Amino acid sequence: MEGDAAGSKSDVICKRTCWPGHRQLSCTNIHKLSTAQQPSSSQFYHPCIPSYLAHFQYYCPRRTKILSHHHGQSLSARRRPQNHRPHQQPRCLHHPHRLHQPHRLHQPRRLHQPHRLHQPHRLHQPRRLHQPHRLATILVPVALAHLVLYCSFADGTRIDDIYQHWLQEGDKSLKAVGSEVFLRRQVLASNTITVQVMVDALTIQVTVDGKQVLRQYNVTTQVSPGTYSTAHRGVHVITLHPNRGTTTFTAYYRTWQPRATKGLVHTLLSLQPGTLLVLAAPGDWRYFFDDDTNDFLEKFLRGWWVGEVCSGEMWAAVATVGGRLWAEAATTLRRYTSSASSPLWLTASVPRAPPGGGCPWSRLPHLQERAAFCDTYEGYGAWCSCLHPTSLSPDLAPKLQMKELIPVVIVTSRHQHKVLRQVEQLWRQAGGGTTPILLAVDGFQQEARDLARLLGLPAVYHQNPAPPGDKVRINEHIKFAIFQAFDFFPSADKIIVLEDDLILAPDFISYFHQTAPLLDTDGTIFCVNAFNYNSFAPTAIDTSRLYREEILPAYGWMVNRRWALQVLPLWPKTSHGVDWDWYLRGMVQHGRDVVTPEVPRTRHDGSGGVHVTGWEQAAYFDRRAFNTDAHATLNISYLTAVAYESFLEKELETATVLKIREHPCVREYIPATKVGSFLVYYYGEAEKDQHLSYFTLIGCLGGYEKGRMEHHHLMHTFGYYGNAVYAVACPGSPYCKVKKEDYSDLVYRASESDTRLTELHMDKILQRQIFPVMRGRYIPLSPQEEFLMQNHITIDSPIIFREIH
Repeated sequence: MEGDAAGSKSDVICKRTCWPGHRQLSCTNIHKLSTAQQPSSSQFYHPCIPSYLAHFQYYCPRRTKILSHHHGQSLSARRRPQNHRPHQQPRCLHHPHRLHQPHRLHQPRRLHQPHRLHQPHRLHQPRRLHQPHRLATILVPVALAHLVLYCSFADGTRIDDIYQHWLQEGDKSLKAVGSEVFLRRQVLASNTITVQVMVDALTIQVTVDGKQVLRQYNVTTQVSPGTYSTAHRGVHVITLHPNRGTTTFTAYYRTWQPRATKGLVHTLLSLQPGTLLVLAAPGDWRYFFDDDTNDFLEKFLRGWWVGEVCSGEMWAAVATVGGRLWAEAATTLRRYTSSASSPLWLTASVPRAPPGGGCPWSRLPHLQERAAFCDTYEGYGAWCSCLHPTSLSPDLAPKLQMKELIPVVIVTSRHQHKVLRQVEQLWRQAGGGTTPILLAVDGFQQEARDLARLLGLPAVYHQNPAPPGDKVRINEHIKFAIFQAFDFFPSADKIIVLEDDLILAPDFISYFHQTAPLLDTDGTIFCVNAFNYNSFAPTAIDTSRLYREEILPAYGWMVNRRWALQVLPLWPKTSHGVDWDWYLRGMVQHGRDVVTPEVPRTRHDGSGGVHVTGWEQAAYFDRRAFNTDAHATLNISYLTAVAYESFLEKELETATVLKIREHPCVREYIPATKVGSFLVYYYGEAEKDQHLSYFTLIGCLGGYEKGRMEHHHLMHTFGYYGNAVYAVACPGSPYCKVKKEDYSDLVYRASESDTRLTELHMDKILQRQIFPVMRGRYIPLSPQEEFLMQNHITIDSPIIFREIH
């Protein structure tokens, strides 16, 4: 009965809450102490005891009474200051209201000292204890510790037995381990690559073997005017060497914009089998993942969750290309919400691949340097393929009859795999083998240096003063590239400026050599472009037709040395904060024309960057025409200033004048076969006026409704199934010969309803290019549905992307 009573008492006591700084004994210890020893009321076996007494009362029962008597009486018998409060035996909190006053627990009592009022900086400092009490607070724990040791050795107890309860609670700081444990860990670390991925709403961080290889924190990007979002959302791609664990490739794809998924798939296909791949995707990264992309990733990664992740959820994976999926993780939401899901932390230990290896051709003496390059860097596709590596040499290019050498300067920053693609395209077309090439690298990059040495190309490196990611940095680098190209090739009179994100037509070099004489004979020509904004397929099909327009240099262009001497001193300064091309058009060009082709010789291939977003890439750049005829012939005889005006005069006189009676999107005014030239007048006063007649008309005729800046004295020229269409602004253009009384009959002036109808027409065209896939969660109907992450629906919400409203 007595034992049961003690046991019941201990069970009740164990449910109490202790003061901070005290430790509560377990129910088992209290029960053993109360039943085995039968302590008297003077013994100290309270469950809430100071931490330094907790160990002694259970493991030294013979000394319990002595210590309790000493603790309870000898301290009270000491001489204390008059205003000193005796040390209170700790007690449990029986009153509920004390649970809400933790700030009152164990606060030292302050002595009344009036002179401290004149020292405000000491008012909130704890009161200093008198010397005897200070000694007691220091000496008592030390003395108790010695008693614990004495008790233990008196009983023949080992020291590790005293601290055994610490080890049982998980604290292994006092537990000794054998040296083989450390050796085993070292061997394990040397045989594995440890990858850690952390993703949340604001941060992405990737570490490899404890070394941080990627981190973005709280960086924002502008989505639209006045709207900003986290810049790190999308899919981050990192590849690692399977043996060394070093980074071989990094890229970031804004998959919340259209077109970025295409770049992601292309990159994954360019990786070599055996490469260690890390993918991390925070936030709304699935916005433009269609079924084909989902199926590709599931097959490529052999993963489970990548195809089931919804908007706002995090995802990460570690896999070997062509091999095993080592780890995949995703966070989920219970229902659709505008906020992001919880953070994700993924750790994977991947066995290191054995050293050596490589492709069979890597042992060939003349390919060992390429093998070393492919072993260090990733993303070069067939050039590093073990099965069918591509051969690349300028000697493979067909010959082209040239009157002069026109060097090409490739402006690049960090996309060296795209540089290789351009060099390959140059060396596979006529004239590419004899065309000098210079790489202008923004900053120093070892990969660019190794690639240039491997290809046998010269490279110059720019110590750019502008900050990374700023458009001013691009301005400075373009200027640097032009200056260095003319300096590096002192005998060259002309150069071709080429950005690294362009795909080249098979007659790219031939095109510039055919148009080069124009820069020699006509000073009113500012430069020669390989690109035309107003060139949508299938309307732009005449590869021999050229125009003179007041447009800016863009996407592959040629200038001469005289141009460089005139323009480079007038280049925008870093303080201007403008785009270099628009600045040159507005401040330097001064009415000089740019020669442009009807069918472009370059194609922009981007996934969302500083100048071209994924929206514009998908809606416009991917729709433009691109020449595939390697033997296209140009007629430049009519492109000098005098000859061109004479040519236009004849064209406008013989062109069929279109009278727009019905909406141009409803009625087809120009046949889809080549029959001649057509002239249409629209109401426009200046390039930047607020009239929407140009937009309403050109949108229906298949032109570039945003491209009002591409004109020749406010006359826009573009192709339409082989026909030349001249859209003349009245009264703004000097080519408008319409009398005022004939405006209502000949000049098209769009109404608000006309503009609205064109907007609907353009929306249908653009929505075919931009197809978002919005997935949202609903509350799962079963545990199986939630486990398989199949509790999602697809929200079909068409996107309207246009800048003309």
